[in-house]
Parts: sequence; structure tokens; C-alpha cells
Amino acid sequence: MVKQERSERTRGNLIRAAATVFDQVGYERATLMVISDLATVTKGALSFHFAAKSDLARAVQAEACAASGGVLAELAEREGAAFEIVVEMVQALVRLLENDVVVRAGTRLAGELETPDDPSLHCQLNWLGALFRTLRRARVDGSLLPSVEVRAAAAVMMSLVVGASAMTRTHSELAFGDGPFGKRDSAQQWLGRMLRVVRPALSGR
Repeated sequence: MVKQERSERTRGNLIRAAATVFDQVGYERATLMVISDLATVTKGALSFHFAAKSDLARAVQAEACAASGGVLAELAEREGAAFEIVVEMVQALVRLLENDVVVRAGTRLAGELETPDDPSLHCQLNWLGALFRTLRRARVDGSLLPSVEVRAAAAVMMSLVVGASAMTRTHSELAFGDGPFGKRDSAQQWLGRMLRVVRPALSGR
């Protein structure tokens, strides 16, 4: 039992170390040596758990999708206006991308690698599906305006996740000058601004 726990802990450390490196430099520039050093394990221990860098990348993607998917599944079970649940989902995803290196790396890898259309590896497919299903509930309970097409609404809400996260990595002050957005704000701050623009068009509130 102790040996198994140690093995699982080593595997988890390798996944988190790999996520950190993938997030910083991408898949192509990441090396197993740097990952093993960051995880403070030997190259042999790394090879025991993952035969190749591609296997390690898939493990990062799978863990990212499992973690973010679990958050969305828990939110989907809540009662109340479904559109507000969608907003909570978007807020949760932005927080994950801002604070969880595994989720952030998993989504980056999905864009860099030839990832199959599998929600267990391609997190954004999972996210889009969860948003779409919850927006269909919003259509039924009336919290989504009847004039709004559900697929388009799902795409808009997904774009808020991607857009808010991207704005934190953009020197927006170069575009906005000395205006109210002249400093680099958090993804949550950007999301709040964007929701104030989008929410009335989708929910009427």
C-alpha cells in the first residue's frame, strides 16, 4: 500500500511538473530532462510511468479535462435559472485557467497536438458541450431570451472563457492607452466587463 501510494504521488508530481513546463514553453520545446528535474525524480522513474513525452502530454490533458469536467458537472446539478448556472460555469473555467496550471497546460496541448475529438482529452469540447446543454435548459426555463439561438449562445459564452484568459496575457495598455483599461487586469476582471456587455443580449437582464 505504501509503495502504491508513493508511485501515485510520483506520477502526480510528474504530471504537474510536465504541465508547468508545457504551459511555459509548449510541447515541442519541453524536454523530459527538465520535467524530471522539476519533479525531482530520476529519468528512470519518469520512464517507468510514461514511456514517451506524448504519453505524459496525454496524461496532462486527461487530468485537465477530468478536473474541469468535474467542476462543470457539479455546477450543472444546481437548481435555479439555468442561464445563471452558465455564468457560474464560465466564471469557474476562467478561474481554473488562471489558477490551475494543469488545466491551462491541457488546453494549450489540445491546440498544439493532433488531439482526437474526445472530451476526455480535448477539454474545450467538454466545456462547450456543458455550456450548450445548460443553455438548452435555460431556453426551457425562460432565462435565455427566445430570440437567441442556443448554439450561438454557447459559442459566445465559450468565447468569454477564451477571451478573458487571453486578455491577461495581452499588453492591452498598448491598445487602450491611458484609458480605464490601461493596466493589465485579472481574467476575472475582464470577464466581469465582458459579461456586462453580453448578459443583457442573451438573458435580457
